[in-house]
Amino acid sequence: MLSRLVREHNQKQQAVRRNNEQLRKEAVQAVSEVTDSLADTLNERVSTILKTQREIESEARKLSAQSVKYAKQTKQWLSMLEGFNSALKELGDVQNWAEVIEKDMREITTTLEFVHKGTMEGQTMTAELSSSSMTVSGDNKTN
Repeated sequence: MLSRLVREHNQKQQAVRRNNEQLRKEAVQAVSEVTDSLADTLNERVSTILKTQREIESEARKLSAQSVKYAKQTKQWLSMLEGFNSALKELGDVQNWAEVIEKDMREITTTLEFVHKGTMEGQTMTAELSSSSMTVSGDNKTN
């Protein structure tokens, strides 16, 4: 009887071991499947992140190139604006110079007209004096 009990006990233990081994294999397989699923999910996310990072870096390079281009263009515009501003100042100087010359010419014209009138009046006065002296001399001759 004891040997039968020992045999039954050994058989039950072997059955429990087989069952435990089967459960362990199923657990390992389930853990492996979960691990693979998690790894696949993480790999997809990492892949998406890397792809997005490459796109961002590419856009950053494009943005940097555009910034350099716009900085050069802005410098050109500033240079052109400074030239335009300088030209405007020169035009203002020329206009001022022309106005000063015009004023001087008007003063000269006025002076010349005054001198010319004075000469004309002087000739008229000389002619009147000459004619009056002739009249006076003619009167003296007749007398």
